[in-house]
Amino acid sequence: MLKIQPLNKQHDKQSFDCGNASINHYLQHLASQHCKKGIAQVHALTDGVTIQAFYTLSAISLDNTQGAIKGYPKQIPAVLIGRLGVAIGEQGKGLANQLISHAMHQAKSISTMAGVAFVAIDAKTETLAEYYAKLGFIRLVSNPLRLVYPVSQI
Repeated sequence: MLKIQPLNKQHDKQSFDCGNASINHYLQHLASQHCKKGIAQVHALTDGVTIQAFYTLSAISLDNTQGAIKGYPKQIPAVLIGRLGVAIGEQGKGLANQLISHAMHQAKSISTMAGVAFVAIDAKTETLAEYYAKLGFIRLVSNPLRLVYPVSQI
């Protein structure tokens, strides 16, 4: 049975392949270090050993100095869905949607303990930006590949 859980030593990071060398390298070589240092938390969809998909969460401050997000201060606390990868054999099965939903609910939970106004996600391509927009994320005028979703709407 697949379950989303924090990355741990039992997870086989080395055999993960999502088809993107940068995402693979992150999981295989940097993810554990980032977790230990508090840079990001990695959440893996796994059967206990094999990682089918994963995403990272980090705290960020959105730059609102141009006032693009009306009614908010110049710096806005947010949670960033950072890297996200789905194993090649699992792509097209809705796992990315499942991970994004899980991440958003994690952000909502965090918002009950600390100030978090938005969930942010950085699209690597225009196609991904369009995909995130269909999920309800809003593009920032100052950076059209960064999209946000109000935590209050989760």
